[in-house]
Amino acid sequence: MNSTSSSLPSALGIKTTWDRGVARIEFDLAQPKNSFRVSDVERLDAALDEAKAGGARCIVLRGARGTFSAGWDVTSINPASDDPMAMITDVVAPFCRKLRALPVPTISAVAGVALGFGLGLALCCDICVVDGDARVGSPFRGIGMVPDTATHYFFLTRLGQAKAAELIYTGRLITGAEAAQIGLVNRATEVGSVNAAVDELALSIAEGPTAAFRLSKEILLAGGDFGGILAHEGRQLERVFETADLKEGIRAFQQRRAPRFEGC
Repeated sequence: MNSTSSSLPSALGIKTTWDRGVARIEFDLAQPKNSFRVSDVERLDAALDEAKAGGARCIVLRGARGTFSAGWDVTSINPASDDPMAMITDVVAPFCRKLRALPVPTISAVAGVALGFGLGLALCCDICVVDGDARVGSPFRGIGMVPDTATHYFFLTRLGQAKAAELIYTGRLITGAEAAQIGLVNRATEVGSVNAAVDELALSIAEGPTAAFRLSKEILLAGGDFGGILAHEGRQLERVFETADLKEGIRAFQQRRAPRFEGC
């Protein structure tokens, strides 16, 4: 979809707007500080499907009213009757896997707070950009809970075991600036400018060879050792040579002009 600005019909609390191939999915939830419940995750899941089906070349996730998400709505949790394994298996894990592996570049724009589920949601995106004064972390120690939403994975792979343990054991919240400094997120912006910075980045990505980006994303998610990644790159090069964007890129280079990629 290449309209300059349009809106995708969506359920209450989740709104998708479009701009030149970028689908911006914004959550404005009934719970304080955009805290999620199961129904909200289901609506966000559907919004991802709609954006993909609509031809999005980049997807941005952000919260309304200057707040990304304070995480899960703790008032909806009942330790006496809730089944945590079912919640993870049936709701949280499938959503996180879908967002993580979505064949479209994804960016989270974090302002205000990103805590618990909200932080995991932000980190599941390919790129996470935060306001310098945002507050991020997993303060689960305060309610005696183990972090979820792949928080352990992101902390461990990006920060190492010792720093991961410190943040989990203390429940300490860090600023967006510190999160960028230690490598938990991609970068921090000047206070109040995260949405503008992400919009600029998303439009730049959407103008690129998104078919090639999709193939690179598969390599990055698969991981592996040196030889395995070399082999995977070879397989993906075979696939990319069949795309219109590769042919256009080569023509544009030979003709000394800017390429016009279509994402296919």
